[in-house]
Amino acid sequence: MIVVDGRTDREKLFELLKSGGECSELDFKETLDFSKKIDELDFVKDAVSMCNRYPGGYIVIGVDDDGNPSARAEDTNWTQFDGAVLTDKIRKYVQAPLTAISQLHEVDGHTYCLVCLLSLEDGLLVPFSKLGQAADGKGRQIVVFREGEIVRRDGAQNRPIEYSQWAEILKQHDACVRKDESKRMDTLVDNIIAVLGVKGKTPPLVYGMDEEALVRSLEACFEQKENEKLSRFIFQVAAEFQDDTDAINGLAGIGAYALSYCNDAFFEKAADALYDCYAAIDDSKADSASKSLAVAVACYELGAQLVRMKRWDLIAPFVNRQSPSRSYSVYASWIRDCQVRAVNAGLFNEAGSGMMITVALDNATNHPIVAPDCGLNKGSDASAHERYLDLLCSFDFLYCLCVFVAGVGTGLAYPACCFYSEKRISNVVSQILGGDPRARRELLPDDDDDKIAMCLRELYRLASNESLQKDSNFYWGFDPSRVLRRFLQDHPERLEEQPPDMFSYNNPDRDPNSTSH
Repeated sequence: MIVVDGRTDREKLFELLKSGGECSELDFKETLDFSKKIDELDFVKDAVSMCNRYPGGYIVIGVDDDGNPSARAEDTNWTQFDGAVLTDKIRKYVQAPLTAISQLHEVDGHTYCLVCLLSLEDGLLVPFSKLGQAADGKGRQIVVFREGEIVRRDGAQNRPIEYSQWAEILKQHDACVRKDESKRMDTLVDNIIAVLGVKGKTPPLVYGMDEEALVRSLEACFEQKENEKLSRFIFQVAAEFQDDTDAINGLAGIGAYALSYCNDAFFEKAADALYDCYAAIDDSKADSASKSLAVAVACYELGAQLVRMKRWDLIAPFVNRQSPSRSYSVYASWIRDCQVRAVNAGLFNEAGSGMMITVALDNATNHPIVAPDCGLNKGSDASAHERYLDLLCSFDFLYCLCVFVAGVGTGLAYPACCFYSEKRISNVVSQILGGDPRARRELLPDDDDDKIAMCLRELYRLASNESLQKDSNFYWGFDPSRVLRRFLQDHPERLEEQPPDMFSYNNPDRDPNSTSH
């Protein structure tokens, strides 16, 4: 699974290199030389083809077909890959505002160029506006593309569009048409909200509302404490999940707004409904893995909001809900169960991948309702995405810590945050493990610092091993905050320690219900 989110940072590069190889959204190239016309035209064809498959994709230059550094790239002129230069080359052959975003990265003495190519927002295909022809290495004239030709990325190849693809091709355009229509409806809803507000009433909450209208209705209902209306809506949205996976965004949105309005009762209602949706997933259905992934994503989005609001007291009860009893295992955390299902279905290429965080970031960008007051949307600046990525990584770390310390069951949790810079969790580490123990007591009220330190050591061993064995390119253990090191020094390792084990049933003497609600 490749998430095309517009990022070209170092973390995104590592994510793509470890994604498992080329696909419709990812192309690897050993080198390019734009002084050769044929190379320029090949790049233009690849770029336009990728843009013609919504939402676009990435080209990584400097690697072989397996994503490993290529010796052929050593003599590459890297200045030719400036984003503006690439954009100009593409637009010479199309009459559409296609844009290339590029960034160079130096890693272990090797240079990479990461190029992001985003589709047009309306999803319409872009034909070539002129002939692309050049001489090959033997002096023969080669036609790379023709005027009026429409090519589209299909797997690792560029292919002409086919009749059978039109339904998929028009899906994004149809969504844009519906969005434009919903804007007109929003104006009507705004007028209704204004009238109802004057009369002291709140607007309706109905499943299927446009997301922007739903946000305004939720805000009005929370502000005026319309508890019955909010409760009915939670049940209505949860009931839609089995037929419409996107309903999960509504549940996550309700929970996130409940936290914003300091309404713990409705956060619990939304979390309970989310767990019920998860427990009702039918493993025999073809969409069970995608539904499990959607639940895990919603959990991460709610977790990010918990971190943003510093609701440390709600994190452990939220993450340490056991999976339903099955013959093979009982996971200490339902989130871990959802992740394993997604991995086993091939939605991720490996269990410890940082893809979980990337998918959550992408979903929150497309559905800002799950991240109130975070400034996320497709047009938001990079700083908003960076802040939200920090929140997701911080939640991932705290989720793992809470499961290691207080989770009852097997499986523990894999730290996806170790595929990102350790600096992303420095702030939350300082708050939880710093000199003031109040936040730590809120997070794990039933466990002393010695046990927390023991589990923290085990968690960091796992994170360090994951980052090294899977070559995440980020070394964990540097401890940029310096708080972690002091905390572990104050609570040294003891010979009789029995740290949590991934394959054992942990904390068997603890009542799982005591951390579930």
